[in-house]
Amino acid sequence: MHEKAATMFALDGRVAIVTGGAQGIGRGIAENLALTGAAVVIADVARAESVACETAIIAAGGAAKAIGCDMADEDSINDLVAATIDAYGQLDIVVNNAAIYPMSPIGEMSTDLWDRVLGINLRGVFLLTRAAMPHLKKSGRNGRLINVSSIDTWKSYVGMGHYDASKGGIEAFTRSCALELAVDGVTANVIAPGAAKTPGSLTVRGNLARERGDANTDAVDAEFATRIPLGDWASADDIGQATVLLATPAAHYITGQTIYVDGGLKLTL
Repeated sequence: MHEKAATMFALDGRVAIVTGGAQGIGRGIAENLALTGAAVVIADVARAESVACETAIIAAGGAAKAIGCDMADEDSINDLVAATIDAYGQLDIVVNNAAIYPMSPIGEMSTDLWDRVLGINLRGVFLLTRAAMPHLKKSGRNGRLINVSSIDTWKSYVGMGHYDASKGGIEAFTRSCALELAVDGVTANVIAPGAAKTPGSLTVRGNLARERGDANTDAVDAEFATRIPLGDWASADDIGQATVLLATPAAHYITGQTIYVDGGLKLTL
């Protein structure tokens, strides 16, 4: 590979925070950022899974540190940023991935549930972005804000009103961030995954399978895969690799965009 090409896609010397980085899409993002050379802070409430991810990244030759963080708690978020700076002295990349989606029809949804979902999924994104902004600005042209949205902002499903509202808010918020951060050379973009096989989606897929009387999700998974033009569900690696692209110098002129990583699914909706 030409030296310039290698530099375009390298993250050596960068420090990244990935929220919800312990498993699923978040772990795919964390592992791929580490493979590309970044030191990764795995920010999650799931302690055991965070440590397992940290251990796996280090065993593969990367740099990682698990730091507990509750995205519903402002003090916890501020402590996360402070701990990252204490550990590495800088912060160049923030990936807001953590989210919850306990399904409930809007007519049956409690105010507490709405507040909880928006509190983690949207308010938490604002709080971490605000806390990280001085460090991203200091990073300048290496600074990257990458927020994870969803194909649900394009196609909604019953029971996901709170989640959809949070993800739509993330996309609008990210565009505002892109404008505000551009003067410092920092980019802000959104990754919007389509259908992905993760521990989180397993709950939804399991519910659908039980409604059909199936013992497992194999039939549901296979049927849905036929709706995806590229013919298969996304893996956590697929989302992680797309996130890496936006984090690298190769994407220095991309900002304010939503990138759908969905195998073409949006084209069929």
